[in-house]
Amino acid sequence: MALKVGIILYSVRDAMAEDGLGTVEKVAELGYKYVEVCNHNALRDSGCGFGIPADELEQTFKKFGTRVVSAHIFPFEKADMAAVLQYNRTLGNTNIVNPMGQFSTYDDLMRQCEEFNRIGKICREEGMTYLYHNHEFEFRTIRGKMIMDYINENTDPQYLSFELDTFWVMRAALSPMDVIRQYGKRIKLIHQKDFAWDSLQPINLIGLTPEDRELKPGEVVGIDGNSDYAKNGKHKVTADRILRATSFTEIGSGIMPIQKIIDAANTYTDAEYIILEQDSTRMPTQLDSVAKSMEGFKKFTGILWD
Repeated sequence: MALKVGIILYSVRDAMAEDGLGTVEKVAELGYKYVEVCNHNALRDSGCGFGIPADELEQTFKKFGTRVVSAHIFPFEKADMAAVLQYNRTLGNTNIVNPMGQFSTYDDLMRQCEEFNRIGKICREEGMTYLYHNHEFEFRTIRGKMIMDYINENTDPQYLSFELDTFWVMRAALSPMDVIRQYGKRIKLIHQKDFAWDSLQPINLIGLTPEDRELKPGEVVGIDGNSDYAKNGKHKVTADRILRATSFTEIGSGIMPIQKIIDAANTYTDAEYIILEQDSTRMPTQLDSVAKSMEGFKKFTGILWD
């Protein structure tokens, strides 16, 4: 088994905002044949987030032999689900990903697990797979147990799978390989970035002690469909986000054990794709960045391009 290398269009979001179809063509010309669409504007746009009609986008992908393998939709639970699913059906996509959640108390988490099952059932009935994409905060604990473990144990594998982001696993002070082994076949897609050796932020974002990792009364982590980000489609510029941006680098340029991650994914999961997600770059353009990451991926074994 080998993972096929893909790219989420979030990696080139600034270019997409300027010229959506032109950027899709440039990504394809670089050699990325498997694409994950990214719509963080789902309150206003049921498509790809950049106002492109489904048939035009589908024809552009078809022209270059590119396959749409997944779509991030945020906030999917507040979007026109039927329209979102129809748009993705036109693209030939069958994977719908919830990019992030918001968590606070045990009772709210249990309610969200019920919601994951409800939405996942809708997707399954429409021939789609619903997946949850983690950040580091899902590895915080409530009552001593990780949020991600609660989600794993309280959702139906028929209705919810995982897109594991190994970068954020590592930033929760965990081994990506261990987490891949733990969740195994629930993992259907892998997100991959690399961590910069000269990051101005430490790797560990959530601490090591049980006290550090436990959510405190009144503490809320993550964001949901009621957030400013959901309403505006962009994060506020804060000192923390500026520091966080320094932690990202192109594939093969940082310190993540990417070959070991690939080997573990091929061994323990049913994931077919490892998808580049480049949140930030210090290179001149996002297209320069994803081109460099492509060359970085070529250093590793256990992957395919076609």
